[in-house]
Amino acid sequence: MNSALWKTCIGGFATAVFCAATCVTSFGAEAKSLEDMEKELNSLKATISGLTEQMELVKQEKAVAAASDTKEDVAALKSEVSTLKEEMRVAAEGAPAMKAEDIAGNVYSEFAKKVKLGGQVRTRAEYANGFYQGVANNGTLNGANTSVAATGGVRSRVNAVDDSYVLNQTRLWADADVNEHLRVFIQFQDARTFGSEGSTVGYASSGGGAANGSGGGENSMIDLHQGYFDLRKLFDMPLTVRVGRQEIVWGDHRVLGNFVWSNVGRVFDAGRFMWDTDTIHAEAFAAKVDEDGFFVGSEGAGTANPGNGSSDENVYAAQLAFKKLVPSALLELMYICKSDQDDTAGAGTTLSGTGNAALAGSVTNIHDFGARIDGKVPNLDAMDYTLESHVQVGTYGTAAQEAWAFAGKTGYTLKNVAWTPRFGIEYDYASGDSDTTDGTHETFDNLYPTNHWQGIYGFADLVSWQNMHDFRGQVKVSPTKKLTAQVDYHYFLLAEESDGWYLANATLAAPRANKAGVGTSYDTSDDELAQEFDLTVSYDLYKNVKILAGYSYFAAGDWIENNIGDTDTNWAYLQTTVTF
Repeated sequence: MNSALWKTCIGGFATAVFCAATCVTSFGAEAKSLEDMEKELNSLKATISGLTEQMELVKQEKAVAAASDTKEDVAALKSEVSTLKEEMRVAAEGAPAMKAEDIAGNVYSEFAKKVKLGGQVRTRAEYANGFYQGVANNGTLNGANTSVAATGGVRSRVNAVDDSYVLNQTRLWADADVNEHLRVFIQFQDARTFGSEGSTVGYASSGGGAANGSGGGENSMIDLHQGYFDLRKLFDMPLTVRVGRQEIVWGDHRVLGNFVWSNVGRVFDAGRFMWDTDTIHAEAFAAKVDEDGFFVGSEGAGTANPGNGSSDENVYAAQLAFKKLVPSALLELMYICKSDQDDTAGAGTTLSGTGNAALAGSVTNIHDFGARIDGKVPNLDAMDYTLESHVQVGTYGTAAQEAWAFAGKTGYTLKNVAWTPRFGIEYDYASGDSDTTDGTHETFDNLYPTNHWQGIYGFADLVSWQNMHDFRGQVKVSPTKKLTAQVDYHYFLLAEESDGWYLANATLAAPRANKAGVGTSYDTSDDELAQEFDLTVSYDLYKNVKILAGYSYFAAGDWIENNIGDTDTNWAYLQTTVTF
């Protein structure tokens, strides 16, 4: 027999025996998966096939050589091949038992592939001097002493107060893509201020409290931030139904946003229907903002205001967006109904913000009709623009709601220039109430916005989309792919000097009865509210680590000086966000 060929056969035989032994040991001892076992069986089959071919070749060579030991060699090979085939058959018979043992592992593996786990830790240190709303964003100018007595009909200078604090937000979530028609999303959040427990062995109570200055809003224990399920492709149509606690954002966050800058954020307990195709997006939702139960004669039977039996607040909204109707732009049509049933003086969400208790005594139903177009100029991709406008009608307490607002911005990006600078301008307007006693409420209601988002009315969060003019200029540059810096300038005027100055949370910065001997009116000799300068820098330190820093200077204008005091504001922050 050919020596080289014989060695090849013996090597192949040894390899086959080794593979068979390994396969049997794996199936019996380590209980490998069915997929691995099938691979090994296929390997055995290939080995046996090779041995069979070699055996036939040996038979042919021996026939030619007519060697005396040919029959013995062939017989030995046949015997070994038969042994290998028997071992392979035994291993194959063990496959059903392997399937039964592997069921739990396969189910877990398949489920694990459908669930994404993640989290985020965000820490922000802030410093403020002058007018600011503090860690609670509770509508008070914590850094300005607005109770200083008036002198000669004009308030004396308000002394600025320094304050610094650190906010910490931790979120953990699970996103389960269960199957083609079902998705479940759950997100937990802990939001607190450093030192809010009062000691290193304390704990944060639900709702915070006066002791830590949180105002009951920024020092919460762990809570469900979002928890909803999606029923997708309902009835095999492009329809998704989302039910549960969820964030809802429309457009530039001007009337509906998640208030992401807040340490807590905003969510809606809602049911939402969404229809999405290549050409249109339509959605409608109903949300419960405040559930206070049902009351019979909530302010006492026989009184001038017996109550309407409910003090709940609900939101109903619908949107229709056209993706291709306008070239290179998205067109959105919106309807929002804010229904606040709380008719008690000073207790309603809407009425308490205005400080106008005279409007109390009836429910508030605001119907907001809006349109927004966002896109780029056709054949001029470097120029972007956004236009948005809203009209509001309905009832505002005992008054009729008649208000409107407009926002327009545009920018040009020099894409072929170093740092790709973008130069932008913006104008925002929201109506104010010229006469608070005429039975018509003309102040635009900002609804549920994220006014801090993109600094649309200044990053200092001291102005909202109410009773205002805002003229804005912006320069934005990107020196590197990781680094972005922008500078903004705002010039604020009041639409109606007699209406007042509304903060970013839609409350009046100072009550109307703020001047001795004047009653409920302001000094209306000037409409200049303030100027604001903003510097914002963002840096992607690593893939999952982002750093954001900013500084804002809010310079009080003549209206603030005449009605509150000559106080300027400095505000700075440094924020780190780690996502995993």
